[in-house]
Amino acid sequence: MAEQTGILPHRFQETFASLRTRNFRLYFAAQVGSNIGSWIQITAENWLVLQLAHSGLALGITNALQFGPLVLFGLYGGVIVDRFDRRRLLIATQSALALLAAVVGVLAATHLIRLWMIWLAALVFGLIICIDRPGLSSFLKDLVGEADLPNAVALNNAVISSGRMIGPAVSGLVIAYFGMASSFFLNAASFAIVIIVLMALDVRRLYAARPLERQPGQVREGLSYVWRDRVLRLTIATMSVIFIAAYNLQVMVPLVASALLDGSSELLGIMMSALGLGAVTGSLTIASRVKPGLMMIAVGCGLLSVVYMWLSLLSGIYFAVAGMFVLGMSCGFFNVTVASTLQVRARDDVRGRVMSTYSVGILGSALIGAPLFGSLADTVGMSKTSLVISAICAGMALLITGALIKNQGLGVVQPAASVDLTTARGQ
Repeated sequence: MAEQTGILPHRFQETFASLRTRNFRLYFAAQVGSNIGSWIQITAENWLVLQLAHSGLALGITNALQFGPLVLFGLYGGVIVDRFDRRRLLIATQSALALLAAVVGVLAATHLIRLWMIWLAALVFGLIICIDRPGLSSFLKDLVGEADLPNAVALNNAVISSGRMIGPAVSGLVIAYFGMASSFFLNAASFAIVIIVLMALDVRRLYAARPLERQPGQVREGLSYVWRDRVLRLTIATMSVIFIAAYNLQVMVPLVASALLDGSSELLGIMMSALGLGAVTGSLTIASRVKPGLMMIAVGCGLLSVVYMWLSLLSGIYFAVAGMFVLGMSCGFFNVTVASTLQVRARDDVRGRVMSTYSVGILGSALIGAPLFGSLADTVGMSKTSLVISAICAGMALLITGALIKNQGLGVVQPAASVDLTTARGQ
């Protein structure tokens, strides 16, 4: 049983159920700061690239170097996560990220920074997160166990969304008052806090699995495991289509703000904040009601379809901002449901490889989806593009519903049969 604290008001106990566990409370608090710090650095880095190169292409190359390696090597990162103790592995990856941020900060502070240095740092960052991202996702199970896992996934998604919402605004203030380098130093400090927390966790109360022995063909083994499990196969296929079609938010929001509404940069900021606030709201709303499974994934696809249909009818600023908030809520709902389904369904000895597919999907989909979205919007306009996306989301909802009608046992996901690998202590 998770330790009871009595520190949360009664009405919030279900929403924040996983915070009953001391280890997760410490980790959760550290991740709040770390996610904000990451977006502080991302914003500053993008601004620094523009100052050095005055080129949108240079900015695109920077982002490709950051997230491209995850697409190519993310599954191998999942194998590494399964082979090593996750807490120690995360201490290593978070230390490497902290050092990298500090080095770029020093180069910026001494005015020695050059574009090729930023690109090299972006590539190293991309290689590290091949291991770090699936490691962070998989570690949630180690912290809270099976019962509170869906709730922990929801709260973790709220943290990620809040970082995306708060970080850029904070970065703008930090750059204005303390200089560019300060943003990198702040991010390094946020990683340092995570490292301290990871070292301070009570390892006796972790639901840890024994590391997997090194064997050839473990990437193929992970893919084969996913393919044989129909729930995982349908979840990952649906996730991939939705992420590519409906998650090109970094392209869509500026287009809506500037082209469709002829708005200003201030409007862009408001719409991005509304999107982030909606994602946080959606994650917290579902936190106490998460029911992992294909039925809820189908509902999430349906919600996205309705929202994109709404966005195709944009008729004013207030309508658009409200649409972004609802889109954020729908994305939060979908993210939590998909991640929870993968987490609950995955067996402990393949959890890193299964969760690496989520990391690859959500971060790598833009490499395919963003150019397709931009080209389609240029060709047929934003309204028709939104209708196309709505149709794709509706199609996936119908596809899953058909699978559920054919096999009713797929509706609510039950935990996968455990292998005898756990070394967890009861809490």
